[in-house]
Amino acid sequence: MKIFKLFTLFFLVSIFSLQIFAQSMEAKMIFEKEKHNFGKIKEINGKVEYKFIFTNMGAEPIVIENVHSSCGCTTPSWSKEPIPPGGKGFIKAIYNPHNRPGAFHKTVTVKSNAENSPITLHLNGEVIPKPKGIENIYKYAAGPIRMMKKNIHIPEIYSDEVKSQLIQIINTSNNDVTITFNEKRNMPKHLTIVCEPETLKPNEKGTITVTYNAKLKNDYGYVYDRIYINFNHDNNYNNRMNVSTVIKEKFTQEMIDNPPVFTMINDKTYNFGTVKQGDKIEYVFKFKNTGKNDLIIRKTKASCGCTAVQLGNKVIPPGQEGSIKTIFNTRGKRGNQHKSVTVTTNIPDVNGQPKRSQIILMLKGIVEIPKTDNLPKN
Repeated sequence: MKIFKLFTLFFLVSIFSLQIFAQSMEAKMIFEKEKHNFGKIKEINGKVEYKFIFTNMGAEPIVIENVHSSCGCTTPSWSKEPIPPGGKGFIKAIYNPHNRPGAFHKTVTVKSNAENSPITLHLNGEVIPKPKGIENIYKYAAGPIRMMKKNIHIPEIYSDEVKSQLIQIINTSNNDVTITFNEKRNMPKHLTIVCEPETLKPNEKGTITVTYNAKLKNDYGYVYDRIYINFNHDNNYNNRMNVSTVIKEKFTQEMIDNPPVFTMINDKTYNFGTVKQGDKIEYVFKFKNTGKNDLIIRKTKASCGCTAVQLGNKVIPPGQEGSIKTIFNTRGKRGNQHKSVTVTTNIPDVNGQPKRSQIILMLKGIVEIPKTDNLPKN
């Protein structure tokens, strides 16, 4: 019995030893460290790199199959030749901080024939952003100046309101610059534009202030005007900016409680089928005011100059019908066509239903080019 127990113990020890020996026959990648913190680095100094060093602690050569980074901002390289047992290799990671301010954490995953593959390496740090230059602050160039914004957009404005917006500017030239507007073109009466100061010295900052009088504009919906900037009284029409806004109607409570209602009699979309190029497609959209106050058509706007719009009555009393005639000229058109007419009305935008004041009418169909007979005539 004692001999049997000794034999069993010897057998178990032998099996365990064989397992240990078999394990040691495999390649094993052991890094000096698997995490590196760059600390605070300056964006202006450019790329930084770190080389992770490892040792092959196994009995077979290590072959690195692939190294993959978690971000395109991190570029890895590595030992290309097999690393023999006891030998050392490396994984180098290059991090590019350009346009990446703040703290970062990136990973590099190493795949190899080692028994402990894959291994993930970690890079940490914080990028101190480079100081902003003039081009970063004043992004848009116009003649001898730079501007923070290229165009002015005034948020929604009621039809009886006056609102102002401004643009920060700087003179980046080496000479004094006097700034005026629309010297040889009429300034729209609803706009007042002032540059302060009117003459900027080199590197001097200023503002362009646009004041919008919606009552004088006398329009509704999305509107814009093109303004020309004159430098030292030189009329260069390439130096321009747009001023845009959305003009809304202000309603009484009675109008909100008892609004007009735009109800289509026929459909909002007219399919004219297939026509020949050069044909003129005429269609009359019919609607009815099923509300309790007068329905007023403030404005109609076609999506294309190829579509003419003829409005019937502008004011439609409750219970009465109205019409909008459209004429689509297919000259020069081909293939599928979708043309729209935006109708702006005096319907209040209330009860969680924005843009009720605008109705979109559609014309669609196919325009074919007439076939020509190319056969010679007798």
